Amino acid sequence: MSDTDLGLPAVIDVRDRRCVVVGAGAGGRRKASALAAAGADVIVIDPAEAAPDEIATSINRPWHSGDTKGAFLVVVATSDPVVNQAVADEARADGALVLRADRAHEGDVQLPAVHRQEFVTLAVSSGGRSPALAAVVRDEVARFLESEAERWQELGVWAAENRPQSIEAVAARLADMRGDS
Repeated sequence: MSDTDLGLPAVIDVRDRRCVVVGAGAGGRRKASALAAAGADVIVIDPAEAAPDEIATSINRPWHSGDTKGAFLVVVATSDPVVNQAVADEARADGALVLRADRAHEGDVQLPAVHRQEFVTLAVSSGGRSPALAAVVRDEVARFLESEAERWQELGVWAAENRPQSIEAVAARLADMRGDS
């Protein structure tokens, strides 16, 4: 991936879709929790670590060939690069999207740093190069949004009720709210 090729930011509906997380260390646990919060049917496979409490299915054994069959998304998050490559190869061959915790640039998907506020979901990505930077940027923008929460809430209600079709219409409404016009 080049410096100018950061992928296509998108929101993927994982509700009720099978997502397999192989490896339940800190990174795997965070990703499993994020998938569960988004409504995915999450299965965590790890020989030593238990899945986070909100995960219904935890398989406490090493990954076996066939474990990712039928998955929509597979998160590869073990500490063994050979296992990670085998899981990723098999998952892709089965048609699943792959998120590589160890080599983000070799996966199909990276999870951005996310902040949710009633009408807005903010996602910040570094294209997998620096998740820490993405998290800091997310936190700074979230602080700004929260400092003006009443204004953003009012704008969100207006947008939900009026369903404006253009950026210009929303920007004009925000300018009116600020008294800029």
